[in-house]
Amino acid sequence: MPQMTATSKGRNNKSFVEVYGPPVLACIDMGTNSFHMIVCQASEDRDHFEVITRVREAVPFFRRALTAHTIDATAMTAALRILKDMKTKAAQKGARRLVAVATSAVRESDNGEYVLSQIRNELGLDARMISGREEARLIYLGVLWSMPKLKGRFAIADIGGGSTEIILADRHRTYFTESYKLGAARLTQRFFKKEIPTPQEIRELHDEVRGMLRPAAARLIESGGSNMLIGTSGTVQAIAKLDRARSKKSAHQELDGYVLTLERVEEIVSYLEEASLEGERIKDVSSDRNRTILAGSIVLLETMRSLNMSQLVVCGSALREGVVVDMLLQEGWLEAGLNEHLNPRARSVYSLLEKYQASVEHAEQVADLAFQIFDRSKALKMHNYGETALHLLWSAAMLHDVGMFIGRNGHHKHSYYLIKNGGLLGHSEEEVSLIANIARYHRGSEPKLSHDTFTRLDPNDQQMVSDMAAILRLAEALDRSHRQVVQRVELDLQSSGKGQDKSYASLLIFVRPGESWEPETWALKEKKSFFEKQFQLKLNFEVRTESRPQTGRSGRFSNPNPT
Repeated sequence: MPQMTATSKGRNNKSFVEVYGPPVLACIDMGTNSFHMIVCQASEDRDHFEVITRVREAVPFFRRALTAHTIDATAMTAALRILKDMKTKAAQKGARRLVAVATSAVRESDNGEYVLSQIRNELGLDARMISGREEARLIYLGVLWSMPKLKGRFAIADIGGGSTEIILADRHRTYFTESYKLGAARLTQRFFKKEIPTPQEIRELHDEVRGMLRPAAARLIESGGSNMLIGTSGTVQAIAKLDRARSKKSAHQELDGYVLTLERVEEIVSYLEEASLEGERIKDVSSDRNRTILAGSIVLLETMRSLNMSQLVVCGSALREGVVVDMLLQEGWLEAGLNEHLNPRARSVYSLLEKYQASVEHAEQVADLAFQIFDRSKALKMHNYGETALHLLWSAAMLHDVGMFIGRNGHHKHSYYLIKNGGLLGHSEEEVSLIANIARYHRGSEPKLSHDTFTRLDPNDQQMVSDMAAILRLAEALDRSHRQVVQRVELDLQSSGKGQDKSYASLLIFVRPGESWEPETWALKEKKSFFEKQFQLKLNFEVRTESRPQTGRSGRFSNPNPT
């Protein structure tokens, strides 16, 4: 069995870490209250992973973004410093991949995308923004990994600084996921503007949380309900620690699996309210959480009441563990009975396609033709995009017509809106925006800087969106009749006859014999100009019949759940 890690001295007497076998991955959760990083290594039997290192640092400056809706220079400087330090520590532990996920504070800031681009540019860090629903999915994965004996349906409440996620699920799927703006830091800023709250402010907070959670309670009942509630993240763990101390239990008692009864939570909330009204510092709670613990405890109490739960089980894993689970699953380094949660991106694309009743046959045909054009044009060195761009193109091709659900006229713009707000799981917010933009330009006008949704993109992303949209237009034209008459395409470059200047391309289109291809050739003549402009060439095409049976689609992005 090979060594998992080895430290040695090189010829220049510089120590280094070599990683053999199972990968070491790291995740940073850029939360509203604090940044957390875990560095993990998969097991050789692919059954679990070990957390090698945990790093946490409070970021109180980030909280201001929840009300100011911008991340100021002070918060940005602090974030860069913390992330740089965490990146160094991850590298020292041998992490070959590090992902940073941003939640409420960045998600709701007007300059959130700019902040992440600065982090990527200055630190070379894979920093991405995730939606509330994607956050819930990753929390769910973290719970599944941490609690392998879970049976039946269960609810999860994750109380963060900016939001609270409520999830109803079993080990196979989620039935309900929603993100509410009920974070401990957010509510503290909104209701407790002064150091000492008033009784009226406390009552108003209780009422606010109850009112916002009514839809969640109704949805849980409609979805079949649950008799088990699992609590995750810092606020729940802080309350569990407080209960452990007040109950005179050993400080060494594990928080994982710790049970908080409704009665004990009610007693803790009463204690915190009385202490806060007296201006007392809360004992047994960290200094950075002291200010927000009251609001967080009220959210927990009203969640248990609203969901009619008599007790809560604490789970030590949440978002960051879920990110690692997701990465290891997709890379094939984790099984642990979680194989049915593979490929969430393709699953979510097909779910959205089904939701808006778009033609699966047309979508798959366009996506397959787009793949062929992408693959061949890359081989011809017309571009150098990788797997990420290919997935974005495939997703946009699959979803380009979902806007027809709203109406035929301007359906490309409707597609943009439905994709942007469709809650695609397994994707960052930036990826969803890129998919929506590519789909938006499968017809109609070409991308322009006067288009608000396009001009907000990074210049490199604008180029990629334009190139992928040009490919998508060709692919969509090749199934204009929606009858899948084109079996495959080939693309080649030809010299213009002036030196080595390759300014001509030929597209060979193979169709089934006996089929009419007039709609496709007409559409291609109309649509090819954008492709020619983007790749700076002249496109000629020829149609041939092909009698051999179709060999099937590429299989790179097949339906993971065809039933």
